[in-house]
Amino acid sequence: MNTIPPVNQTVQAKDFSDGDGLQFLYCLHMLISSAKVYGDNNHVLVSAVENFVITIEKLFREDDEITLFASSGRFYLQLEKVPHSSKFAALINTMLVFFEKRGIKGLRFFPSAVDAPLKDVASFARLLGRCLHEENPADWLEAQVSSAEYAWVDPIPLSDTELEEAVAIGEEHRQKDLDREPVQVDKDQDKRQKALQAYGYALNSLQEVSQKVSNDKNASIKKALRMVHIMIDTVMDDSNVLLSLSTIRDYDDYTFTHSLNVAILSMCLGSRIGLNKNQLESLSLSALFHDLGKIDVPKKILNKPGKLSEHEFKEMRNHSIYSVRQIILLKASQQRKTEMMLPPFEHHLKYDLSGYPQTPRKKPLSLFGRIICIADVFDAITARRVYRTFPISPDRALGIMQEGSGKDFDPLLLKVFINMIGVYPIGTLLRLDNNEMGLVAKYGGESGDGKELWVQLLTPLEQGGFAKGELVNLGPLDQHTRGFNRPVLESLHPAVFNIQPADYIL
Repeated sequence: MNTIPPVNQTVQAKDFSDGDGLQFLYCLHMLISSAKVYGDNNHVLVSAVENFVITIEKLFREDDEITLFASSGRFYLQLEKVPHSSKFAALINTMLVFFEKRGIKGLRFFPSAVDAPLKDVASFARLLGRCLHEENPADWLEAQVSSAEYAWVDPIPLSDTELEEAVAIGEEHRQKDLDREPVQVDKDQDKRQKALQAYGYALNSLQEVSQKVSNDKNASIKKALRMVHIMIDTVMDDSNVLLSLSTIRDYDDYTFTHSLNVAILSMCLGSRIGLNKNQLESLSLSALFHDLGKIDVPKKILNKPGKLSEHEFKEMRNHSIYSVRQIILLKASQQRKTEMMLPPFEHHLKYDLSGYPQTPRKKPLSLFGRIICIADVFDAITARRVYRTFPISPDRALGIMQEGSGKDFDPLLLKVFINMIGVYPIGTLLRLDNNEMGLVAKYGGESGDGKELWVQLLTPLEQGGFAKGELVNLGPLDQHTRGFNRPVLESLHPAVFNIQPADYIL
């Protein structure tokens, strides 16, 4: 018999004070239960549909997709764990069994669910019940919801592993604050792997937002925000890992990797000057979307290999204003958007306000604007571009930026930035005294203190390319000789040898 056990129906709104997950799960359960028993015009079912729609409508205010799925005996709503309190144990266990028997991981809802007719919402709830009688419930359900009236919902198949991977990253970082016991695996390698995965998800979320904005669709920042939280935890644990990620370069996808690298560099600098987590969150989101307005700049201008004409350069300079306009349209709270808008507007204004866009303002740049300005320029001039075949090595880039101290950049912040990334920034390719080559991998002693320079040696392969060699410690910079334990003959940009630093130092 197709049944779903009843749960306490006298739950009050205050019982969901732990978050939206329990309320969503409860309303979904009541919808399924009511649709099984009552007809479309019955007031009990009508009430269940209305409560469900009200619940998802609330979630859609800040997101453009709602995902509920089960993993390892827990429910996750928008990748956030649904609390497992004793009061709701029966509800959670009932719904876990419900999904498991139907061979689905969960459900994904889209904004059109808010406007779906009552009969369609009730009909979908009945399909969830009926599919259990089919030979392959998941496949049957997938076939049924492929019709137009169910375009607002999708079952999540068991084969979808991306959700588990994203949750695993988040759980790893949440758990580290609760469990400080030694881990039996290579802790550093595991940490690097999690950070690399987080980078990939953050890049994907940025691409999703840009694509939706380009298509005039509402774009939520929820996914990007979750990855920002993970990266903030990482930078507070070990900034070397994030600085290594910031060396990732994608010539064909420059705008996205640049934006993410600027967010990482800004985050590291913000942490270095003592910003708290909430401030780092606002700073990182502003940096992540500082170039969002470039989607409004014609591609022929963005990708032009030669010098821009006066008209083209004027259009390019408008991207700061375009970024503010696009941030206003993002799906986020008004307060969050207000916090995010100013730094992208300012990031080309320069410390002395001689940059663009020109305004009659006399007020100095905001702290976040000054931080993003430094991170933006450093990443930009060390990247290979269509108009710059040979990028500038990171250490030379710092020298160039020092020349603009007090004019282009806040001199105090620039000094902190240079001290943070070192005389040879992570990812710089060095040629050592015996002609060996290696990448700057990290700074710090065995305990994470000090400024010892660690270099990942590279061994040339006969068929081309390099293999990882020994990780060597060149010691701290000698303040008198300005050298290390082993002489450095020259610094090079890894792009000259088609080297992606992150492939070797992460």
